[in-house]
Amino acid sequence: MKEGLEEQLHKHFGYPSFRPGQLEVIQYVMRGESVLGMLATGGGKSITYQLPAMLLPGITVVISPLISLMMDQVQQLRAIRRIPATYLNSTLDQRDAREILREIERGTYKLLYISPEKLQQPYIQTVLRRVGVALIAVDEAHCISQWGHDFRTDYLRLPEVIEKLGKPPVLAVTATATSAVQKEICELLGIKPEHIVQQPLNRDNIAIERIAVPGESERRLQVLQLMDRLTGPGIVYCSTRQAVDVLVASYQLEGKRSVHGYHGGMNSMERMMIQAQFLAGELEIIVATNAFGMGIDKSDIRFVIHYQMPASLEAYAQEIGRVGRDGKPGYAALFYVWDDVQIHQHMMEREYPNRQQLQQFTELLLKGEPFTTEMLASIDMTQDMAELLLFYAERVGIPSRSEAVASMEPDALRDCGDAIMRELEVRKRLKQQKLAEMLDYVQEREVCLRKRINHYFGDSAAGFTLQCCSSCGLNRRVYEAEEVAWTKESQEKNWDLLQALSVLLPK
Repeated sequence: MKEGLEEQLHKHFGYPSFRPGQLEVIQYVMRGESVLGMLATGGGKSITYQLPAMLLPGITVVISPLISLMMDQVQQLRAIRRIPATYLNSTLDQRDAREILREIERGTYKLLYISPEKLQQPYIQTVLRRVGVALIAVDEAHCISQWGHDFRTDYLRLPEVIEKLGKPPVLAVTATATSAVQKEICELLGIKPEHIVQQPLNRDNIAIERIAVPGESERRLQVLQLMDRLTGPGIVYCSTRQAVDVLVASYQLEGKRSVHGYHGGMNSMERMMIQAQFLAGELEIIVATNAFGMGIDKSDIRFVIHYQMPASLEAYAQEIGRVGRDGKPGYAALFYVWDDVQIHQHMMEREYPNRQQLQQFTELLLKGEPFTTEMLASIDMTQDMAELLLFYAERVGIPSRSEAVASMEPDALRDCGDAIMRELEVRKRLKQQKLAEMLDYVQEREVCLRKRINHYFGDSAAGFTLQCCSSCGLNRRVYEAEEVAWTKESQEKNWDLLQALSVLLPK
């Protein structure tokens, strides 16, 4: 089977051979077995479902978390690979969506990219049942645990959809998932524990630096200087939209490079244009919240700076993993002050409803009316929070809003409300635990940062090609323009120089 699959890989994608883990995952899929692929960032996860899609009858449905991600992948498949792929998402008007569904029924496409929310629509499910779904691929599967319990509960409804689509095999792929998250993914999607293909998480070409600063003004100054000095394309991650806007405005006053902000407050078209400019090399640096970067296909990103401490080691590993996917040296800097913890605590409090909001929500539920924007605003609740509460209400036994709930006894309704609060408290404690683990990471002394983060994910690998981390010894100047000019024209020549320099640098 291996030789035949390699032949097909070269035919459809032009690659001479598989990367580590790819073949094993694809062999499970071709046998009709569900599998979880744990492949490192930049390890070619998309090939594990794109190649089977070309070989299996029917259509492969790819559940993708972000609109920009699915649109980028479809565009590349069509333009570069000439592979029949399409997407269904909220950017399409009803007429265009209906036309795509008609084309799906005619067998025009082999790959359909779709969000978990869109896949809940009965008409789409009906069309897919008629066509025949060969495979369901869940891209960035860690989102099931990271987002599914909070603002994207349709991830947790996927088993019902899989059942309605005829129970096709499921492929889940991700780069970062702890053993607990792997277990949750497997249990939800019906993947046998022995069907996990796991490759080392360690990215040996990324140097990791941790930088404590006394306060906000010093941090901003140091980050602005780094943005000018570091070579190659890069991403600066901030925890809040406000921090993005302030940092971009500060840099544009005196900075020398093309920089733009990116966050969820921008409209989808603006975000897609910014991403396209970055991919094309028209923007050198993106300053963004964590809304940017997942699945981005840009191999020459040379640095990632975390302006503020992320909320979890999972998020941190995902974000620094966008560096150096071409295998050449990259640099990751993590700045932090104590106030970063308070930012995440505040965001956590805003994310979950309090007892009063829960009571007001159940009162609205009893009325049996659709939740309008105005109605939710009256109790200071977002649509995402309302959907979250609806999901947990169903889990604890409150009928959905389409059914009569007025017949529930007050005591029973109160007990259900208490059960919802307990569920939400479990989620909050888990997030607080992850934040505490991230805080431990930035505060630990004399511990190899590479070993520490890899150990968190159960990976014992800790090798590095140029420099390791600031705990082991790191010369940042190697990654700055004053030391080595990494222009597009000189990257190949400088790679040999960097390897020679590594002998002189502290390990």
